[in-house]
Parts: sequence; structure tokens; C-alpha cells
Amino acid sequence: MPRAIWSGSISFGLVNIPVKVYSAVSRKTVRFNQIDRRTGSRVRQQRVSALDGSEVPYEDIVKGYELASGDYVTIAEDELAALDPEAGRTIDISEFVDLADIDPIYYDAAYHLVPDPATVKAYALLTRAMEDAGKVGIATFVMRTKQYLAAIRPRDGHLVLSTMIYADEVVPASDIGGLD
Repeated sequence: MPRAIWSGSISFGLVNIPVKVYSAVSRKTVRFNQIDRRTGSRVRQQRVSALDGSEVPYEDIVKGYELASGDYVTIAEDELAALDPEAGRTIDISEFVDLADIDPIYYDAAYHLVPDPATVKAYALLTRAMEDAGKVGIATFVMRTKQYLAAIRPRDGHLVLSTMIYADEVVPASDIGGLD
């Protein structure tokens, strides 16, 4: 049975509806390991220094960003943690738009929003109102350490949350050769 991957509440104006988030997709991919043909044992990857080929222990590995010059700027874990968005437990709807106003290229992953048993009526009222008006809620929320843009839409009597990508993440067709 699927398990909730996030719990919090849908929030807009003074309305707050507790929900749990379940993945709406179960990818059916096959994953392979690399095996040593001679022994049948799994092949492991090693962390080695590009400078001298020596193995690097985990405690000596830091994150770094490569500059155009080829040099690296290292970043400490506490510096990265300071960049994380504040983890709230709300899906904040900022506006309602028509579904037709959202180009499907912006959709990323889909999730079912399941109401708390104590707030089923409020959840059903929101779902029905959105269905009747033909509207989709545009929202933001933080899951794990990342802030997401999302669309909440009614589907078959319940709400589905679709994470979205930002406009600057879409590769323009003009950047692709051969589409003229």
C-alpha cells in the first residue's frame, strides 16, 4: 500500500485543509547493476582524486562549483543549509487560473492529495467549487529541502497536485536545430 510522502495542509485566504501527499505515478523501470563477469560479484564505484588517482574518504569530500576558468569554489554544508527554504507544512495557493492557461510543458510530477478524515467536507467543497468553476490553484510548497511551484486541480472528485517547472527551465525551441 502506498505511503504518504508529505503531510501538511492546503492554504488559501483563511481556509486551511489538512492533506497527505501520495505519488500518483509508479515508474516501471528496470535497474541493472554492473557485474564482474569472472566472479559474478557486483562492481562498486570508487571516489578517486583526479589529480593522483588515490581513493578519497567521504570525510574529505566537499561540494564545489566549477568556474569557467576551471577553478572550483568550495561550499560548506552549513552554507548550503542556509540556502534551503524554510520548511513549512502548507501548500499555499496564490491564485486560481483556467486549466487551459497552463501549457503542459510546465508539468513535472503528479501526486494525489488525500484529505484528513476530519476535513473531508471542506476538501469536497473545494474540489467541487474548482470543478464547477473550471479552475486550477497555483501554489508553492516546500518538500524535503526544495520549494516547488505546483498546480492543484480537481480530477474525478479529488484533488491532484502537479509539481511544475519554472519558465527559465524550459529549453526554447529556437535553441534546437532543425525545427525551422
